[in-house]
Amino acid sequence: MEKYDVPFFRKSNLKLGKSIGYLFLMLLMAGFAILFLFFIMKDDFIIGLLGGLFMLVLSVFIAYFLVTVVILKKFYIEITSEYIKFSSPFKCKIAYWGEIDKAEAYKYNKNVALAILLKKDVNKKRSISSSFNSLVGVPAYSFQIPIMYFNDIDIVKLSLTVEDQINNSEAVQKDNDDILNENSEKQDNNMGKAILIALLICAISSIIYGLSIYKLEKNYMVIPVFTSMLIISGFNKYYIEKIFNINIRILLGLICLIQVPIAVIIAAIVSLGLDFTASNMVSVIIEYFRYTTSNPLSQIGIIIVAIVCFSIGAFTGRTSK
Repeated sequence: MEKYDVPFFRKSNLKLGKSIGYLFLMLLMAGFAILFLFFIMKDDFIIGLLGGLFMLVLSVFIAYFLVTVVILKKFYIEITSEYIKFSSPFKCKIAYWGEIDKAEAYKYNKNVALAILLKKDVNKKRSISSSFNSLVGVPAYSFQIPIMYFNDIDIVKLSLTVEDQINNSEAVQKDNDDILNENSEKQDNNMGKAILIALLICAISSIIYGLSIYKLEKNYMVIPVFTSMLIISGFNKYYIEKIFNINIRILLGLICLIQVPIAVIIAAIVSLGLDFTASNMVSVIIEYFRYTTSNPLSQIGIIIVAIVCFSIGAFTGRTSK
């Protein structure tokens, strides 16, 4: 496969269609800012002010982005026989080839990027955000290079160029890295702590979800769905399955599921003005399940969300390779 010649240097440029799209979005945000600040604020000062300032900030940010990318071309990629460098107005990242563990191209929401993972970051404790990223196909990275800013760069050729430079560099022996990775994974895999974290996230979510139902008088079902993914991410921080384990998956499914009925029960207890005693909780639980079993259609939304949450816990996750 064809690769780029090294040294390689490329400045940012956008397709004309994308530039026009960003320009339209900037003008649209500016229009909304005027609408909020000069019209809506007359009737509702707080909403008008906050909405106007928010839209104004977005408009200014998009304008700054267009100037730096299209006109000043402040974004650039540089590849030499010694290092790879990505520079932008906000930050500058440079990595020598011997420091890089791997580089991986990925696509997420139609945006293509090159993820660079440094060796010093390989054995760090997995973060919840990294685990969450892995669920949506984003690889682990120390920093990434967004290719959307470089219209004339072929991501395949760039990936091959970077991989070739990594392979040619003087790096630490791969066998030593594999041993370190294995030891790190053994230390990190803690089933008890993983389940405890999952239950803690579930408990916090149930309280927030239940109070939102009571206070807002609406059932935002996206909350337990999002939290289910967060539960899986928190679990994966401390434990990664060697193989798909049906018992673990059922347990995770149940943890994701129970946040839904717990939230509804919390909302019911608060709305009735009851104390959070064991007898009151048992009484509300019994009455709620009696009502649900006798009137399942009235609770169809809750039931569907509970099933979705269980499915996320039971079938979403990752295993070590």
